[in-house]
Amino acid sequence: MAESAERLGATEQLRRSSRLNRVPAMSADPFPPPAARQYTVRAYNQRMAKRVARRAHVDGEDAVAVAFTFNNLSTSIILGAIVDAVRFVPIIGSYVELAVSILAFYFHRIVLVTDQNVYVFRDWPLHFPGKLLMKDQRGPGVVQLGAPAASSFMRFIRRGQLTFQDGTIVYHSVIFIRRAQYVAQEANLPAGQ
Repeated sequence: MAESAERLGATEQLRRSSRLNRVPAMSADPFPPPAARQYTVRAYNQRMAKRVARRAHVDGEDAVAVAFTFNNLSTSIILGAIVDAVRFVPIIGSYVELAVSILAFYFHRIVLVTDQNVYVFRDWPLHFPGKLLMKDQRGPGVVQLGAPAASSFMRFIRRGQLTFQDGTIVYHSVIFIRRAQYVAQEANLPAGQ
């Protein structure tokens, strides 16, 4: 009787240790496909996307979502902080915000998602798309939001980062981050969906 209890205890320990030592299966795809739509793209964002698509002369495709981003993290943090801070300065704040915004358009990017493709354009004043920097077909794994492999502090800082499968990276400010979430969600859905 004691021997069977020992054997049962040894079997239980072996089962527990094999469960703890099990290595999780690694996916070959670094950008897992989304399960389903988490967010409904607001009508305002859809109208902006349609306006940008018209300005970019994207014909035959229905615009779904748009985000206005920066080309690198430091620019996003510095210019975003300046523009957000000067809004609270009376009288000259709006002029400083306008001046910084005009000077910073070189660093702006427009990410446009249509029913077929994902585009990244250089941004000109008044959100006119400039040079086409990237075009990719919609589908699972096209873009990843955030930086999941980073430390918790960097995940917090980079939560507006959009990393495309071709290596293009753009950064959305944490204010109005829902636009980046719309882009990531819609770009990772199959074309036409």
